[in-house]
Amino acid sequence: MIYLEEAKNGSLTCRKEGQYLHSKYNPEEEADKFAASLKPDFTPFCIIAAGPCLSHCLIPLRRRFPSVPVYAVHYASFFIDKTACSRDVWDGIFCTEQKNEYELSEELFESLGEELIFGALFTPWLPAERIFPDQSRIFWAAVKLMLRKSRDVLATRAFFSRSWLKNTVRFFIRTRHICGIEKGGQAVLAAASGPSLAASIPYIKKYRSSFFLIGLSSALSALIEHNIYPDLCISTDGGFYAEYHLRVLQKLIPEGIAPPLAVSAESRIASAVSERLPLVPLRYNDGIESLLFDYCAIPALKAARNGSVSGTAAELALSLTSGPVYFCGLDLENGKGYKHVQPNILEKNDALADNRLKPLLTRLSVPADGALDIYRQWFASRGEAFSNRLCRLSVQAYKKRLGPIRDVSWDDIKSDLASYKKEKPIRIYTVKNISAAENKQKVRDFLYAEKEGLERRKDKEHSVQWYKNCAPLAYLSSVKYPESAEFKAELDKKVLHIFEELFKLCT
Repeated sequence: MIYLEEAKNGSLTCRKEGQYLHSKYNPEEEADKFAASLKPDFTPFCIIAAGPCLSHCLIPLRRRFPSVPVYAVHYASFFIDKTACSRDVWDGIFCTEQKNEYELSEELFESLGEELIFGALFTPWLPAERIFPDQSRIFWAAVKLMLRKSRDVLATRAFFSRSWLKNTVRFFIRTRHICGIEKGGQAVLAAASGPSLAASIPYIKKYRSSFFLIGLSSALSALIEHNIYPDLCISTDGGFYAEYHLRVLQKLIPEGIAPPLAVSAESRIASAVSERLPLVPLRYNDGIESLLFDYCAIPALKAARNGSVSGTAAELALSLTSGPVYFCGLDLENGKGYKHVQPNILEKNDALADNRLKPLLTRLSVPADGALDIYRQWFASRGEAFSNRLCRLSVQAYKKRLGPIRDVSWDDIKSDLASYKKEKPIRIYTVKNISAAENKQKVRDFLYAEKEGLERRKDKEHSVQWYKNCAPLAYLSSVKYPESAEFKAELDKKVLHIFEELFKLCT
């Protein structure tokens, strides 16, 4: 039980089990000393106060770190409303109660993002650490998970940044046929590439007319192998192997089959696909892609950036219909055996290296990496936004649950599919067609204007966008450690070099 009482100086203090969480004499003076004791060797991007209780530390933290957002992670919901200052003064309030470390980590990451977390200063209120040991353990375990995810996301951005930027420029140069989507109320089925998709394929064929089918890129080979053509394909991966999954679409073009492809600008797609297939551009509203969408006047659907195409597909599907969304092949399970439904182009490539010393069984006995655990936790943490309308669909039960998201069988949804056939269908329509010359000239003009502005430092906001896209880790490090000339020199060198490469794409 937590008890509020008046301190000797007339301020509010509190205690739990006979131990004071703030000074019983002068809580403000105690909080001032706490803030003054913080001497980080870097420039914080944000402050995360762990267990601040009655929030006496907030005003001193504001004075100590002006213009830096300050967040509270309370160890008891009791303190959310009972504070020495208005709760609105915090930039954000979180609580460890009724959460495990995974849920808290995802909540913090969703709110703050990898960049703020990269430069976060964590300031634990020591009395709360001592008096709420279990909640403290949850918080620091969540911090560990959150920092690891931030590190991985930033490392991925740093590694692929130049490749993604080139993909983005190629996208705007090559795109010819732009489509949009009119939302409806029919049921949507999204097909991912987990091994369980194989058992659902006969049912997908049987009920094909009952839903709008979205085929994730890694599942396309298996679907098309059985003459199942999605209403919409989706690809968001900017890696080298991503375009391999789309080769099956290239083979359909001579047959007069051209399913629309929802694709982010940074995705890796072959020229034959981007020039000949109808594309539904997906826009993340961040980075250089956002500037190019505006400059080239290309309409796009708003999409959420995720670690996997399945996350983006799930949120896109929910935004396209007021009806239910079913997900097949969303196994997200570690284990031995094939990691994807067959046929799969990556498996065909891996099979080329099989030999007597390293046969197929040896390769399949290696469990998948921990990325699937992260994706599973992400889906499980979506809450009512997903659980109200999104279900996993399969013939046999999935081995691992996705939090509150329901798992259903094909028998469970027969009547629902029949009723939703009467709802307004989702419709894909042509928005505009663009010539190759028009595309290339617009992109070239854009790059010249951006390079000139960057060299003259005319637009700080645009400069930051280029820094973040070309060298995200170097940029964030230069902000975190502003005295370092090394990071700043590295930024200019990398950005100018990338501009040279981008201009070559426009020749």
